[in-house]
Amino acid sequence: MVTRAAVLLVVLLAVLAAPSAAAAQEPPPCAPDKTMDAKLTAEEDGEFERLIATHEVLLTAEIHDLDAPISRSPDRIVITPEAGVQVLGNYTGGSNIAIFAPSTPTLTVVVSWRQTTDPDDYDVTDKCSASKTITLPVTAANPARGAKQPNPGPASLGDYTFAVVPALKQPNLSPLEITIRSTSRVRYPRANERLVRWDVPMRTEDQLKYKTHLPNLAYATFPQKCRFWWLTCGPVNADVAQLNLNERGRPDLDGSNAILRVLARSQPARWAAEFGIVVTAFPGAGANRPYGYDVQVKQAGRLLARVRRAGRCREIRRNGGSFHSCTLARSSTLLR
Repeated sequence: MVTRAAVLLVVLLAVLAAPSAAAAQEPPPCAPDKTMDAKLTAEEDGEFERLIATHEVLLTAEIHDLDAPISRSPDRIVITPEAGVQVLGNYTGGSNIAIFAPSTPTLTVVVSWRQTTDPDDYDVTDKCSASKTITLPVTAANPARGAKQPNPGPASLGDYTFAVVPALKQPNLSPLEITIRSTSRVRYPRANERLVRWDVPMRTEDQLKYKTHLPNLAYATFPQKCRFWWLTCGPVNADVAQLNLNERGRPDLDGSNAILRVLARSQPARWAAEFGIVVTAFPGAGANRPYGYDVQVKQAGRLLARVRRAGRCREIRRNGGSFHSCTLARSSTLLR
């Protein structure tokens, strides 16, 4: 007597032994002398361009045969970039893909397709599969640079404001890595002291949407600024803002309209700083408060800016009033 369990086991073994539908439908490889050729073009902002590292580019694959311009071929064209390359979108069934160009000297992609076994004969309908590996050169991008601001801050008070701007030609669009260490001592912070890090994207494609609403900065309390907006608070405060463009279409470094928007550390990728950033660091308020800070900005591992300050701030009473006075003990500025 055949049990129900035995019948189910036989059916299961039959399913496992049978080839998958996808594998059964995959046509055999094309004969070398009948294989069509593949061409790959790159386009950035509507212009056919060479690949520039970190830039968004649209790759388009064309399969052609000059001897058979009219045929039943090809179809199911697919572009597959090398591992690690970020694909932003697939279009036209895969024959167009948007990617970020890698920071390597070359980009290798595989273009695969189906075609008729004899493209020269229009009446042939049998299909075969083919592919071609294509390597494209990638032009290195130029790194951003640290830049002075017209009003960096009173030198004696420990305040300092500086900018980081992208190159005018072939800019590197990798994120800007901002770090700060601070201390309540009259010295530069040490390597083992707390590090605060923030990666600010430069490409709008890297922006993220957050569910949490930010408090209005114009009416935010000091605790809210520290929690949602500023890079750090305490012995040293620091904030980061977007740069705007001037009337000549370049990053505005003359201070007339430099800050477009203060960025929020609690939502680090909410806005992209495509035209650069402005960083401001200043001692915290309080009587008899020593301070020290070390602010750095890097891009793809390259140091673009480093600002260090150390000193002491005091509340001085004079003529029935008081005012904030800071003495700078050490300072170091590197912008490149």
